[in-house]
Amino acid sequence: MGLQLVSVTRRFGEQLALDSVSIHVRPGDCYGFIGHNGAGKTTAMRIALGLQRADSGRVIVDGFDAREHPREARARMGGLIETPGFQPALDAAANLTLLARLQGLSTQATRAEVARLLELVGLAHTGRKPVAVFSQGMRQRLGIAQALLGKPAYVLLDEPTNGLDPQGIAEMREMLRRIQHEEGASILISSHQLHELADLCNRVGVMHRGKLVVEALTADLLAASPGRFELATSDDARALALLTELQVGAKPLTTGGLELELGTRTSGEVARKIVGSGLELVRFGARPPSLEEIYLRYARGERILAPVEAKDAPVEVAAPTERRAAPRPIFRTLRYELSRLCSRPAVPLLLALPAAAAAGTVLLERSRAAADAARVAAGELASATAVTGFGTSAKALATGLPLLALALAGIASQMIAGELARNTLRHVLLRPQTRFEVLAGKALAGLVLLVGSYALLAACALGLSATFFGFGDLVEILPNGQEFPLVAADELRPDLQRAVLVPLAALTGYLGLGLLAGTVARAAAAALGLAFGCAFALDLVRGALRGAGFEGSLLSAYLPSPLGDTSFLHFLADRAQGISNSTFEHGALVAGLVPQDVGVPALWALACFSLSVALLVRRPIP
Repeated sequence: MGLQLVSVTRRFGEQLALDSVSIHVRPGDCYGFIGHNGAGKTTAMRIALGLQRADSGRVIVDGFDAREHPREARARMGGLIETPGFQPALDAAANLTLLARLQGLSTQATRAEVARLLELVGLAHTGRKPVAVFSQGMRQRLGIAQALLGKPAYVLLDEPTNGLDPQGIAEMREMLRRIQHEEGASILISSHQLHELADLCNRVGVMHRGKLVVEALTADLLAASPGRFELATSDDARALALLTELQVGAKPLTTGGLELELGTRTSGEVARKIVGSGLELVRFGARPPSLEEIYLRYARGERILAPVEAKDAPVEVAAPTERRAAPRPIFRTLRYELSRLCSRPAVPLLLALPAAAAAGTVLLERSRAAADAARVAAGELASATAVTGFGTSAKALATGLPLLALALAGIASQMIAGELARNTLRHVLLRPQTRFEVLAGKALAGLVLLVGSYALLAACALGLSATFFGFGDLVEILPNGQEFPLVAADELRPDLQRAVLVPLAALTGYLGLGLLAGTVARAAAAALGLAFGCAFALDLVRGALRGAGFEGSLLSAYLPSPLGDTSFLHFLADRAQGISNSTFEHGALVAGLVPQDVGVPALWALACFSLSVALLVRRPIP
């Protein structure tokens, strides 16, 4: 058992980042990963954690193949890769709570686990302080805390001491010892502070230019390397001259004394020469090599131990028996996304804006209707069509729907790109769930926001229309006050019901469009611009294609627009004004099953979601 990478290869264009790398982190290990920048350490760790795909090879975690059982593999691992990212406006406990619930912990277990981990990493004192004001050292500590959520068997830490001062490095080293002994976790750690790994790690792997050149016990690696000697006397300058006579290489140490390379001489010969000259021998003994020295020797092509052979290591792949991954991953992502989005006041306010615009439209219609009635009474108008709730509802919804579509597309564009920009997406993907489940949960969260915000919009439009105008028959008001019937209310009610329900399909399409933009773009601002740009481009293309027979295939044909409105709401508004020859252009059935204004937007939403999944599954996460 253990964590194994078996003959893993990864290319970036012409560059071979990993060349058939096989490593084995055994239970109880603290495994030190050594290598220069670009040696392949981080790439190997990303592949192990599922943040990047390998071109070939396998990752086995306690016998579970990570490709066949990704949720079970991730349930056994935690990781901190490069700079940790968190929700900046939330405090440390709130950030960990979001991730703990995503991990699958219950409410009670989450409270206990968050308190325990904050105490373990030394952040219990931070209280309600937002992460935005944390120092680099505090962020690193919080990053280690999130890696320990769910008590993983294997913790992968990439350069955890980066950016820390000497005191912070010492505290981090002590914390890693506690994690290994108190948490019982096996640790795979990469670091440029090589002198620290000798004290922390019982096993070491040396990477050089994408190859694992050696993997051995730290003690064996140090013992197998020919060491040097250290000498201190009462007069080191005179001792240096004597050693030169013996043809022994010697150089002063910054800490005092001399470092010797004996060559063909023995330690006995050196000692006799020094003592025989009358010098006092203060210190003389072997000086073991450091990991830095060993690494540099491998980098120069020297070999201390036998190199690792690039072949498949024997692995034991288990049947999926013991289940550690929590159930209902899509629901957990849904809950996480809603909590994350609703913790920002701007999101609820943005979703309430269309309802406010709709309310303003109804109030304006009320003022206009009162003015028309006064002009009829004064004889300035021969007659006026009475304003009903059918017409004002259609106009109010037509005002709010374009705003809501843009708001939903913008919010959806940040579900992936926004988290990617904050470096929080990798923490989400480290939880025991697949990328499809993550995207499905985020899409469902978008649907919940869609339904809630549209319900508010419809409630404002219908409620205020009913309050001020009612849903009675459409009549023409004559100067003598007599009412001439135009359209009965019973004829308009089915159209109103359809006009209220049908926009949900188009809004879902715009939600999918925003999600796709956020999966394609690499920055939050670019994703937002792409989502809005696509929405406006669809409307412009629709205007250009009018009369060509293709307009009905575009998503923009089913929402109100100033560029020639062809939505069902426009049809209802005409009917509510007594225009008897008004027709709805997109009333055909798709495949003979569903109306065109439902089926076409649904196909757009499905296509956008499918493309988003395909892109996210293959996308490397930095």
